[in-house]
Amino acid sequence: MSANPQQGWLETRLPLCAAYRRHWSEALVPAGLPLSWSVGPLVGVALAVLTLSGIWLGLAYQPSLSGAALSIADYTRNVPYGWLIRDLHRVGTTMLFGVLFVELFRGAFYGTYRNGRELAWIVEILRLFACMAVGFLGFAMTGGPAAQGALLAMDAHLAAIPLFGHLLGPAFLGGAGLNAATAPRVAMAHEAIGFLVLLIAALTVVASHAAPQAHPDGLTTPDPRTMTPRQAQAGRYFTAFLIFALVFAVILAFDPGLGTPKTPVLPAALAIPVRVTPPWYLLVFHGFARVAGTPGGGALLTVVAFLLLGALPWLDRGAVASCRRRPVYAGFLVLLAVDLVLLGIAAGAPGGLWATVAELATTYAFAHFLIITPLVTMLETPRDPAASPSRRIV
Repeated sequence: MSANPQQGWLETRLPLCAAYRRHWSEALVPAGLPLSWSVGPLVGVALAVLTLSGIWLGLAYQPSLSGAALSIADYTRNVPYGWLIRDLHRVGTTMLFGVLFVELFRGAFYGTYRNGRELAWIVEILRLFACMAVGFLGFAMTGGPAAQGALLAMDAHLAAIPLFGHLLGPAFLGGAGLNAATAPRVAMAHEAIGFLVLLIAALTVVASHAAPQAHPDGLTTPDPRTMTPRQAQAGRYFTAFLIFALVFAVILAFDPGLGTPKTPVLPAALAIPVRVTPPWYLLVFHGFARVAGTPGGGALLTVVAFLLLGALPWLDRGAVASCRRRPVYAGFLVLLAVDLVLLGIAAGAPGGLWATVAELATTYAFAHFLIITPLVTMLETPRDPAASPSRRIV
């Protein structure tokens, strides 16, 4: 019971006051947390920007194959500050996936998927998958030749699913191939899954706070003397927000379409490209499809990749989870990050040598989860916590 009667009275009638005290003002967290532990709230900031700008864009969007691209162009050029709303939505997408990937790597590096946090990790992977789906549908809604080519590619992926493939493709496009029902279905799916992302994001926060406290050194029972109130580290959150806002502003000012294919505005599928390059945040999975050579193979590799991410708490066989105490596995994890960047670059490049790079990068990515992670984590002897650095900014 609260020592302050007035505080207890407020918490009884305003549950948000109790939640604020429990999760912020009096919540204890390890001292000297790295800056990457402050990116969680930035996911909410990016989602807020996307939701508000998306609703505003949706008021003028025309869901048709012939009018989608033209309606976006007309809104951008003729509506006051329409260009700003569109660019906020595009840059918001870039920042959302940037923050999600940073949070994913931070979780893998510090092992926040272990010690009773397995469910929170799985919900986080589910959130990433849903964001990928919304991002793809948003790209398909732009209505350009590349977007329509992406829809046909997705139709081929769905058709390759055993047993139900012949039903999923027409259900997704509204019939055989692109037709008048395709664009409204894509727009509706984008909006529906977008609001589902907001729900999953809320569940991620709930699951994270309900799970045991994560520690950068992988400790399950840290020394209470090394813990500080979360409120005392407000400066760290503010610094992360300033960096986020600065990067957002720079991209917005100089290249709002960063990582998005530049395609001409056409009223219909007059020239669907033979080779479609998706936005940067989908390039790794596009690389899987290119390496597999068939839509079914690409879909299978993508599903397996997400399953392996979700299974990481059980693939990691180490006595501790944090890479602060496992320098060998930390090296392999950094190598995986470099490998995935190379895979994304190779996926967006022409064939030739890049095709070989994509094959090698894909092979290593799956070998990391299936072979390297179980063996290295099982064989490596973790360092003593006292020998671990007290502060890292990663």
